[in-house]
Amino acid sequence: MFHSYDEWSDLQEIIVGNVRGSIIPTVDQSLRNFMYANLSIEKIKEIIRPYDKMIIEESIEDLDNLSNKLTELGVKVYRPADFDHQNEIRNSYWSTTGWSNFCPRDIMLILGDVLIEVPSPMRSRIFEVHAYHDILYHFMKTGGKWISSPRPKIKDDSFQFDNLKVSTLKNKEILFDAANVIRMGKDILYQVSNSGNIFGYEWLKSIFPKYNIHLVKKSYSGAHLDSTIIPIKPGLVLFNSNRVFHNSYPEYFKNWDKIFFNDIVDTKSFDYGISTSAIGLNILSVNENLVIVDENQTPLMKKLKSFNIESIPMKMRHSRILGGGFHCVTLDLRRKGNFESYY
Repeated sequence: MFHSYDEWSDLQEIIVGNVRGSIIPTVDQSLRNFMYANLSIEKIKEIIRPYDKMIIEESIEDLDNLSNKLTELGVKVYRPADFDHQNEIRNSYWSTTGWSNFCPRDIMLILGDVLIEVPSPMRSRIFEVHAYHDILYHFMKTGGKWISSPRPKIKDDSFQFDNLKVSTLKNKEILFDAANVIRMGKDILYQVSNSGNIFGYEWLKSIFPKYNIHLVKKSYSGAHLDSTIIPIKPGLVLFNSNRVFHNSYPEYFKNWDKIFFNDIVDTKSFDYGISTSAIGLNILSVNENLVIVDENQTPLMKKLKSFNIESIPMKMRHSRILGGGFHCVTLDLRRKGNFESYY
């Protein structure tokens, strides 16, 4: 069964993504909302192009190496099936294809013993979870609870691009990515952004009343939260200080030790990369004292060391182009932590 309440306790079982079959997603308003809100559809079509063969091959190697390292550390690893994103989920309602299985963290959320298929605001991702069905059925047969949010329509009027100072994702229906959520036992942060709206927050509150779900009203980032607010262990949190400031962090962390960090090494990316250099803070905790970090982020590893946190440096060469670091490309299915309060 599933058992994962936090981001830091001893890791036991995990999914590592699969980049085989990845394609550039269909260019539509939902893609524009998530990745290119400041550009017109015409401009997006000018800059977006198929992934180079080298990107896919090197990413396969990096994900395989991550899987092997986690296995060496005693973690049981699951991998999604290869998936034909070009043809298997083409849908006449949206006339869209799929995208990738690089980032399982975006489309599935685990709260304790329940896995939730979330309603991604990106049309190309709605059926992405199909590649994980064998894994999910395995857990369901051993007592795992597997649910799905209401299936959204994702019409064009779900988005607005007139005022980019506020979220481009409107509150028309329940839409959010799982990476808008950070888990800390009984407490959860939920960020409203271009990849998560208020309806998503309200739906989670109604379905999971035993959790304290804190709405992050200030949009610290345009999309996901896991390269911005990174709880390392109970009482210690890492903040991307380009986004979170000494006077603007969530009240939840008032009594925690706080690392405000912005010395992020900017790695190279193709001109159509979808992630900023902030992806360098996208780390995976193996336990309270050990994290997996992009090998380029030596200042970050040094800072964590000063707080007695050890790092395993590894390659994720195309995290910026494909949109995911070590937290994004994984989904922890079982950790030792329980339903506790760390406030």
